[in-house]
Amino acid sequence: MGTLTTKDGSEFSLVSPASTARPVNNANVARSGCAAIALALLLSLGCNTAGRTALSGGRGTYNTVINRTEDEQILSMIVCQRYNETYGLLSVSSVTTNIKVGASLGANVGIGSDSSYAGNLVPFAAGATVEENPTISYVPLRGEQFVGRLLATLSAEHALLLGRMSGDLIDAFRVFVRRANGLVNPAYDASPEGARFDRFIALYARLRDEGVLDIVRVEDGAYELLFHDASPEQTAPAAELLRELGIQRTLSAGGELRVPLRFFVGSARGEGLDLETPSALEVIQAAGEGIEVPEEHLTEGIAHRSSLDESRHFLTVHSSSRRASHASVAVEYRDYWFFIDARDARSKQSFMLVRTLIGLRLDDPTGQHAPVLTVPVGG
Repeated sequence: MGTLTTKDGSEFSLVSPASTARPVNNANVARSGCAAIALALLLSLGCNTAGRTALSGGRGTYNTVINRTEDEQILSMIVCQRYNETYGLLSVSSVTTNIKVGASLGANVGIGSDSSYAGNLVPFAAGATVEENPTISYVPLRGEQFVGRLLATLSAEHALLLGRMSGDLIDAFRVFVRRANGLVNPAYDASPEGARFDRFIALYARLRDEGVLDIVRVEDGAYELLFHDASPEQTAPAAELLRELGIQRTLSAGGELRVPLRFFVGSARGEGLDLETPSALEVIQAAGEGIEVPEEHLTEGIAHRSSLDESRHFLTVHSSSRRASHASVAVEYRDYWFFIDARDARSKQSFMLVRTLIGLRLDDPTGQHAPVLTVPVGG
């Protein structure tokens, strides 16, 4: 037997069922105990699953956003280069996420007669929250190392590695080879030799795809153009390719022919295949020639007219006063939207090649002696 005394001096029995005053509702107290147990279970499960849930949901989201913004940054760089205006690059160096798990518990206890609170009480309530606060760190790409990487010509290793990305609609060598034995790539220079370069690329791609032509590395670290296992029908295009390159050698059916392959800048030496590669900046400039600049910007002299025929562009970037609904990547610049049409498979392949090149040549945060910009996201 006991009593509960309130501030106004009233006393209520806590045990005796015969008392006219109602005791503290034991059912509600029991419910509160159940709530505490449920809360403990909820916290236990939350701690075990919050990390896995954040990883499965957050990683894909972060990756999608970083990939999209990287595309936008590269396209913006191409557009600015066409307008002869400056641009900057930020590389994402890290994404750090903090996960907080919180819980709340509430219960209503009735005191007095049932009629004073019947139907108005919530026996118990419990809840849990999971909060994710990401922090993204950027490294500005600039300085001597950045300029050196931007202006240096592609190495043989990078050119051959990127050459493996050739697709059905665009050959990587059309983007990453500036000159072949004196034949000038028309994507970089409006030259009368452009048609011959196009023919060289077409023959090279055909023989490579048919398994007759490969680039191999020999023991001394040099490279060779290897013709092998050619059928009688395939010797004709192989002979034409050698003639276009000015190489005075022949390939017999079923035979093997090795041609020295060199990467350098200068006059072709004739006995082998000499490839001159562009710099990353030259690739960006060539990509910019495919931008459809608004006529008013050309008339005002804000941007230059392309010196290359439209058929020579390996990348087409459209412009519109409104954001296109069918854009694979789009950026806003000088009150216009510049975008790559999602239905233009060739331009999308070319853009992928350019972006991969930028990743290989420029995206090296560990070597940049620049301040790191850390941006917290969320509240």
